[in-house]
Amino acid sequence: MSIETTQEIAISQEDYELIRDYIHEKCGIYFADNKMYLVKNRLSKRMHELGIKNYRDYFYHVKYDTTQKEFAQLMNVITTNETSFFRNEPQLLSFAEEALPLTLKEKAKSGKKTIKIWSAGCSTGEEPYTLAIILLEKLREIKDWKIEIIANDISEQVLTRARTGIYSGQTLRNMKSDILLKYFIKQDEEYRVKPEVKSLINFSHMNLNDIRRSLYHNNFDYIFCRNVMIYFSEEVKKTLVRNFFDALNPKGYLYIGHAETLHNISKAFKLVYFKNALVYHKEDVNADSSKESSAGISIRRPTFLTKNEEDPAAGASRAIDLLSKIKQTQSVGTK
Repeated sequence: MSIETTQEIAISQEDYELIRDYIHEKCGIYFADNKMYLVKNRLSKRMHELGIKNYRDYFYHVKYDTTQKEFAQLMNVITTNETSFFRNEPQLLSFAEEALPLTLKEKAKSGKKTIKIWSAGCSTGEEPYTLAIILLEKLREIKDWKIEIIANDISEQVLTRARTGIYSGQTLRNMKSDILLKYFIKQDEEYRVKPEVKSLINFSHMNLNDIRRSLYHNNFDYIFCRNVMIYFSEEVKKTLVRNFFDALNPKGYLYIGHAETLHNISKAFKLVYFKNALVYHKEDVNADSSKESSAGISIRRPTFLTKNEEDPAAGASRAIDLLSKIKQTQSVGTK
């Protein structure tokens, strides 16, 4: 009996930076130097499958593939797709019980009975399906509401799984049994999402770093981009958040990962302290403008940080330290 072993392929710092910088240029995902071992391990198996002996040759293989199929394979290999249904329950409770009722009230008042959601970086589909189930539960007794959920990811592999809508094991661990039976069809040890849920979601491929494509994403009431921006560089985060702001309707909400923040990324959103979670809110500047003109008050305008700009508040302590040093210097000079 023979056991086939895969010989490890060494990677140089120069080759790592070539691949790392190309990935960043194409999709905004940035791997620091301490991620070299991770990238090497994830790429080595793919290189063995292709019969490529070194990382420089693999870089050229990806870069000059006019079909872009190998770049898609690269994304499948290096991206992490760990997720589950009803992940981070406090955030979902804030959506279902606090933010959504406010949106429904405003929409009903205006006569625009449509809820539009963008799940950016949807992975294998658990998040958009969860949102669809929440909306079905909340709106089942209310007639004539239209629900539209746009869900996209850069990996075609995970999108295929999302469109199939078949799940099992740990990804269902947070699902209540009555919800599971209501919205899924049991098939042996697996569960298939019912057509009623699937019909609310449009899955599509998208690179969030593609600014031109993002221009076609607009008029959303909610954007969910949870645990995605942690992979992006600061420059890309700022561009992405600006796009999110533009894509949201006035009074729309942005949900990011519970451990993520827009500090030093954007000051355009208002941070809302709901009972269950903190959420970013796009204020209705147009509505406030009329109040401003009639009442003679000043309303805060959206502020975006540029590539090399940081939040002034973040540098306040450094400014104080500098002034202190100047005063100390002046004091020494007068003695």
